[in-house]
Amino acid sequence: MSSIAVIGAAGRTGRLIVERSLAAGHRVTAIARRPQALRAAATTSQSQDLHAAGPGLTIHTADILAPGSLQGLLDDHDAVISALGAAGRGPTAVYSTGTAEIISALKPGARLIVISSAGLGVPTGAGPGTRLAARLLHHLMRHTYTDMARMEDLLSTSSLTWTALRPTRLTDRPPTGHPRVSIGATAKVGSQTSRADLAAFALAAIDDPRTHRTAVAVSS
Repeated sequence: MSSIAVIGAAGRTGRLIVERSLAAGHRVTAIARRPQALRAAATTSQSQDLHAAGPGLTIHTADILAPGSLQGLLDDHDAVISALGAAGRGPTAVYSTGTAEIISALKPGARLIVISSAGLGVPTGAGPGTRLAARLLHHLMRHTYTDMARMEDLLSTSSLTWTALRPTRLTDRPPTGHPRVSIGATAKVGSQTSRADLAAFALAAIDDPRTHRTAVAVSS
């Protein structure tokens, strides 16, 4: 059993990470700016793990963009998983500012997993069609991807044991149970990623040294 802090726990991916963690018997600290969404989900959820979490789940309110908001909240956890996300396609600093706050609240060597995007890179050996589609997508999502790149730059210069998960297009489909991954995010994976598969892999990656201090492309 581990102690895991989930940041952005009220979002669709964050809630699944919380559920999966509880189902695996971990103690979970769920951190969200609007935790009432998570409490409402716990009340109505079909997941017995979230509905009947009991003492295994602690919920904290924190505005990740406020300086010092995480000080003390992340102590004594075996891993921190950030499921932060920005709404819309406009300019954002959610990923970089939020991750900077997380880094400042963690001790050197602490385990941190963040969710980025496969759109930040193009697989080795990709054909012209794939490269054109990637350029178009990058233009469409340029503000989000720019801030995600800033986030990954912050991680690369930190002293943390970090992993940047880069899923392809996220869906709410059921899990396949067999996510496809590329350590280093250099090889092509599938075009879609079930949030449930992403949540499961995020937990599996905690103790996987292959994922330390690198990006990992993920899909269903």
